[in-house]
Order: sequence, then structure tokens, then C-alpha cells
Amino acid sequence: MPERKTKKRKFSFALLLQMLISIGYGALLIHMTVVLLIERNSGWIVNIISYFSQLVVIIASVVFLFILRLRHRTHSIDSTLLPLLFSFIALESTAILPLYSAITGIMLLSPNAVIIIERFAVFSAAIVFAFSAVQYYGTNASRLKLYLTIAIASAFYLALAAPINTGNESLANLRVFTSQYDTYLMITLSVIYIMSIITYIAAVIKDRASHSIARAVAFILLMIGNYLVISTDLATSIVAAVSYITGIILLSSTSKNTF
Repeated sequence: MPERKTKKRKFSFALLLQMLISIGYGALLIHMTVVLLIERNSGWIVNIISYFSQLVVIIASVVFLFILRLRHRTHSIDSTLLPLLFSFIALESTAILPLYSAITGIMLLSPNAVIIIERFAVFSAAIVFAFSAVQYYGTNASRLKLYLTIAIASAFYLALAAPINTGNESLANLRVFTSQYDTYLMITLSVIYIMSIITYIAAVIKDRASHSIARAVAFILLMIGNYLVISTDLATSIVAAVSYITGIILLSSTSKNTF
């Protein structure tokens, strides 16, 4: 009995962490939007469009946070993976800090710190997606947490060790993946997502239950939305937002039976 209470506290803390990150960055996005709407300087519409999908992701993640908390019933590996996943997805919003600084004049983090945190969040989210796919396929989860910890630690090391090239661009135009070296990082990120999607498809072929199919499709849509959210192109941002929201809805509808 004491052990169960301990797990519940840890799970609640993970959800609280995600909520704090989401609300914090959500507040920055809303503040930035208000400033743009009031000032309406040249290019203000383009600026809003550039982070539109990120705002959608933040709001959808917070909504799912509460749905997950209300429907949680057991302490499976998902109780560790999902709060961790959405915490990293929320942390990806660090990418809006340069634009926030350019619009509001408030410098919260240096450009180098933004790039390091963003790289870490992007790769960690992709890693958790991959581990979720492996777990869903039916792999023994006895050492999954250990391997996950090692993988996330490696992502942190990569984020720190990889060369940083902010270039001569303004803060508003700062991008995380810009140098030639970053091309290899993007290729690695793409491979992780592709392998995760293939694993989910293999899991559906293995177990063709409607619940399994819906859950696999939900995660695939979340991966597509999260991968595309780093783009500032309008069409890509719309696809990212629609994919992510659809994935959240599907995942919410299946979570009652999963947790």
C-alpha cells in the first residue's frame, strides 16, 4: 500500500511539471500575441502565423494533461512515458523565446541557451516516442526505464556537445537547426520518427484490435504534428496543428481503457 501511494505522488509530480511548463510557455505566447495585436507593426501577422501551431500544441497538451489525470487508474509504463513525453513537447516551445525577446524586449535566455534546450527537448521527445512505440509493440519493459534514462542523458550530452552556430540573424529569426552540422541532427531526428512510425504500424499488424489501431494512429499523428511544428511555413503549421489535435482526441478517447 505505501508503495502505491509513492508511485501516485511521482506520477502527480510529473503531471504538475508538464502543467507548469505548458502554462509558462502558453502565457508567453499569449503575451506575445497581445503585444502584436496592440502594436500591429510590419509583419505582425507573419509573426503570429510562425508560432500558431506551437500555441495549439501547448493548449492541446494541457487539455490532455487533465484528461489523463482524471482517467488514470493504473501504474503501467505509460504512466511514466506520457507525462515525460508531453513535458518535452511543452519544453520545445523554448524555440519561441528569441521571437518573444524581439517583440517584447524581454530577454529570458541567451540564444545559445535557447538552442541547447530546444535541441534537448526535440530529441528527447523523439526518443520517448520511440520508446513508447517499442513498449506498445510488446517488448519487455523491465529495463525500459533504465534504457530511457540513458537515451535522454545521451540527448542532453548531444545538445551540449553539438556545435552552436547562431549566425548573423536577428533574434526573431534565430533557428535551432541552421548549420551544416545540424543537417545530420535533422537526419537523425527524421530516422527516429520514421522508425517509431514503422514500429507502430508493425504493432497494429500484430494486434488488429480497434483499440490498438486507434492508439497507434493517435501516436503517429502526434509524431507528425510534433515533427512539423518546428516549421514556420503557414501550410506546414496548419498540417502540424490539425495532426496534433486529431492525435490528442484519439489518444484521449483510448486513454480510459489504457490507464
